[in-house]
Amino acid sequence: MLRGARRIARISLLCGLIISLGIAMSMRRAEAANPYEVTGVPVDVTASDAATARDQAIVQGQRKAFTMLMEQLLGADKAASVAVPSDAALGNMVQDFEVESERLSSVRYIGTMTFRFDADSVNALIGRPSDNGVDVSGGAGAVGATPGTPEVVPTGPTQMLSVSVPIASLRDWVEIRRRLAGVPGVQRAEVRSLARAEGELNLVYVGDPTQLTQALAQRQLSLSQNAQQWILRLGGTGAQ
Repeated sequence: MLRGARRIARISLLCGLIISLGIAMSMRRAEAANPYEVTGVPVDVTASDAATARDQAIVQGQRKAFTMLMEQLLGADKAASVAVPSDAALGNMVQDFEVESERLSSVRYIGTMTFRFDADSVNALIGRPSDNGVDVSGGAGAVGATPGTPEVVPTGPTQMLSVSVPIASLRDWVEIRRRLAGVPGVQRAEVRSLARAEGELNLVYVGDPTQLTQALAQRQLSLSQNAQQWILRLGGTGAQ
């Protein structure tokens, strides 16, 4: 009886070790598959309304995710010496993101997110060679007016236009918000909602829709209208 019990105990221990080893190997394989992915990023933001809170939570999340990524790639000691880039620069480094879980109230957003970063952009920042062994350099500057075109300075009454913004990733959303900040005549862009594939903004601007369209085009933003709504897209690269 005693020998049988010991044998069962040894078998159980062996099985436990095998299972633990399998889990550890699976985790290492998952990490190796994409070392530039950060999961379990917590966010908690209170703002004037739920849409603004969610918008700010994504920005907060990408900052936290970057810090976690540096620790993941470099270790805690070296990561502490890497300064967190600006929100616009971080937006360019993020390929996409997912919401793992979320809770919303009228003014608060609590969630957990996953962020996937562009390897070349991250490697360029920390001085690490790219996957193909070639050093990379990145970082997008501010988007100015399209060369060769005169600057449009809208005049007229202040109006508001609700627009739908298709996005393929968080990078598109952050880039659109960044470009809007430099559009002549656009006083502010109010966030109405934000989902994984689309956002909605209220553009408060000076002039008329034609002037607005021209001013946006100078910042490589495309404004068009279909039967239901106005649509704002990134011009050149971005969500199509």
